[in-house]
Amino acid sequence: MKTSFLDRVAAAVTPLAVKFSNQRHLASVRDGFIALMPLVIVGSIMVLINNVLLSNTQGGIWGPGSPLEGLADLTAFKEIGVRIYTGTLDIMGLLIVYTISYKLSATYGEDGFIPGLVAVGSFIAMIPLTQAIILSPEQLASGTLDVANLNTVYLSAVGMFVAIAVSLIATEILLRLSRIKALIIKMPESVPPAVARSFNIMVPTLITLGIFAIVAFLLNYFWQTDIFTLINLAIKTPVQALFQGLPGIFLVMFLQNFLWAFGIHGAFILSPITEPTLLEALTANATAISQGLPALNIVTKPFIDAFVLIGGGGTTIGLLIALFIFSKREDHKAIAKLAAAPGLFNINEPLMFGLPVVLNPIYMIPVVIAPLVNLCIAYFATLIGLVEKTYVMTPWTTPPVISAFLATGGDWKAAVLAVLLIGVATLIYIPFVIIGNKVDQTVEAE
Repeated sequence: MKTSFLDRVAAAVTPLAVKFSNQRHLASVRDGFIALMPLVIVGSIMVLINNVLLSNTQGGIWGPGSPLEGLADLTAFKEIGVRIYTGTLDIMGLLIVYTISYKLSATYGEDGFIPGLVAVGSFIAMIPLTQAIILSPEQLASGTLDVANLNTVYLSAVGMFVAIAVSLIATEILLRLSRIKALIIKMPESVPPAVARSFNIMVPTLITLGIFAIVAFLLNYFWQTDIFTLINLAIKTPVQALFQGLPGIFLVMFLQNFLWAFGIHGAFILSPITEPTLLEALTANATAISQGLPALNIVTKPFIDAFVLIGGGGTTIGLLIALFIFSKREDHKAIAKLAAAPGLFNINEPLMFGLPVVLNPIYMIPVVIAPLVNLCIAYFATLIGLVEKTYVMTPWTTPPVISAFLATGGDWKAAVLAVLLIGVATLIYIPFVIIGNKVDQTVEAE
């Protein structure tokens, strides 16, 4: 049986994508971020509550220009939200170390509890120490300095890239050392198993922590720098610039939706690369808003979900609407009806594989084009200040329009923009639905 060009492309691309997706380290990074999504959502929601519902400053419901201006002062209750934010988004770098290490250990069939703890310790050991004057009278008079204060800013998303690298490297080192019999401290059989396991891993733990502590010391002692500074210069800053610039995020979205056109979940495949960067951008925005400062980053994960991938990959909510209005095929309309409810929650697999859109030479084109057009419109609308920047992490299943409203902290203009973008996507899909009708009629006539 002769295969088409699209089939041959899919056959070539799919194994590479699957191999990339299943690579244990990339998969561990992806799964580690997925595990933290509830905390990210809760933390960002508290930022929204503090800066809208409990705020008497500009933008708050009790603030200047609001119909409720001055009627209540609930700012004291912000402390609750601040504490929740501190326990979630403000320590994301620290938390991701444990979750990635735990997931990576599981790929080797190992219990990730101890490796996760060791990875966290290794990460802490890499954080630069700051000098601060101790404010007791005696020590202040003697000029004593406390050099054991951690620069806690790196516990947040600021230290995300180092956190990922350390968690992977520390886990690999520990697991490999733990397999060396000469490094295992054997305990008598009378010792409880839990205690014996702790002693068995003691020497590998010491070596692993020692490696990271020594590296941090050498960087500071000889070059007066630290791993965070080096990573920022070499990796973090260029990657962030790529994602926050329109050409860079345009390329990412093209690749993501191009893979979808061949039935490969592009967002899932690229998530080890996109998630850390977009999450850090979101956290930076949330931190700025919580401090009364303007958000700086345009492109975040909720920005992509709310404005670019409306209805799922390929912005297929536009295809659903176009099918309902312009499709003349009863089977396509039937599939659209079945896919409508999931589509409202950005789940588009029933449409992608049921119509199908995947490997369909007609619909593969708008699946790539529609998200890119919406990206450009939303990017410039945010850049020139027509809509607020996103700083609230909404679940990806949040229905369209509502997600735009919530992600921007209640900006009604963002909801209007989302409606307009759905209209744009629909206009893009309409000609292809009409072409599909003609192709189907031709096939039936033959």
